Amino acid sequence: MKYPDIEFDPFFAWFNRPRIMYAPGIRSEVGYEMGELGGTKAVIYTDKGLVKAGVSEMVAEAVRDSDLELVGIFDDIVQDARIDIINKGAEFYRKCGADCLIAVGGGSVMDTAKAVNIMIGRKIDDFQPLADLAALWEGAKPLPPHIVFPTTAGTGSEVTNAIVALDVENGVKLAISHPYNADIAMLDPELTVALPPKITGFTGMDALTHAIEGVTSTSAEPIADAMGLHAIRLIFKYLPIAVKDPENIEARGHMLIASSLAGLCFGNTMTGGVHACAHALGGKYGIPHGLANAIMLDIVMDFNVEEVPLRFLMVADAMGINVNGKDPVEAGREAVQAVRDLKADIGLTDTLKDFDIPEGREELMPLVELAAADSQVSYNPRYLEEEDILNLYLQAF
Repeated sequence: MKYPDIEFDPFFAWFNRPRIMYAPGIRSEVGYEMGELGGTKAVIYTDKGLVKAGVSEMVAEAVRDSDLELVGIFDDIVQDARIDIINKGAEFYRKCGADCLIAVGGGSVMDTAKAVNIMIGRKIDDFQPLADLAALWEGAKPLPPHIVFPTTAGTGSEVTNAIVALDVENGVKLAISHPYNADIAMLDPELTVALPPKITGFTGMDALTHAIEGVTSTSAEPIADAMGLHAIRLIFKYLPIAVKDPENIEARGHMLIASSLAGLCFGNTMTGGVHACAHALGGKYGIPHGLANAIMLDIVMDFNVEEVPLRFLMVADAMGINVNGKDPVEAGREAVQAVRDLKADIGLTDTLKDFDIPEGREELMPLVELAAADSQVSYNPRYLEEEDILNLYLQAF
């Protein structure tokens, strides 16, 4: 397909951090790389599921085989980066006498570790005031050395400056950003092999959502297009393989790369209505973020197609759809159907009915209000009224 004549904001700034290293078994380099960053005493941040599966131990063993000292493993992290657990994680770091940290996990682990590192850098005991500020760029200074190993190919948190933290008391997910995220993202597909098929599926859909929303965002620009469109190509090719053949290292590796590409894309352009709806679903009803995105993605895409048809034409082309000679809106609708077909192929049949969410219009309004107030809603290419958001949710039952 010939790249269409497409407009973008005449000014944009590209954020490009951290350094990315990829190889099956790249964890063997963690000690050397952390030493180069100046770290000597490390805490590993992970969760109990990864400890039980032996995934965290794969990295811990690599640390013990190096000159880097492992002074603790913090595995209390649960679904969502909870502010109370972030605070506990910072206290643990100090008690261990650590001077660097390693994150081994999915989005919740990586976001928790980012927040802990900010607390250590700022010498504070409570993350809540920073979470309430949201943007932490003014006066930001470099933080202690930080290496991250993503164990899911989904959130892209390893390469973004964003943190999504759960305010448990108020049931709200808060978006926070800080210019100093991880120093190095180590992409080791061997760490993702143990991921169950369904989680592989919805974390992959999370990455796809990042790419599609990043490319169609009101802040979309050419560098992000390159990242996001190639992420879409990789996901459509390799996600079904990773779900159906979990030990396929080639597929697992390409999905990790796709997730990071999508993270770089949306980390610079933001997302949109899918994420606004998903954040509210996660905060109020505890639906895993990637699964919430998977439920809402095709519905919000269908709502947006006519607003930015040329961008959805590019998305359709990246999915492998033959768009030559097609009307851009028609191609965009085919992209919506392709997402539905992909979800069916990988076994993601969930709807909001599966989570005991009340279906009435009045009962849904608190959820609608949360989504309407979300930081990502303003980046949606088509303006979203509360009534629009309500109708999107109703279509998801």
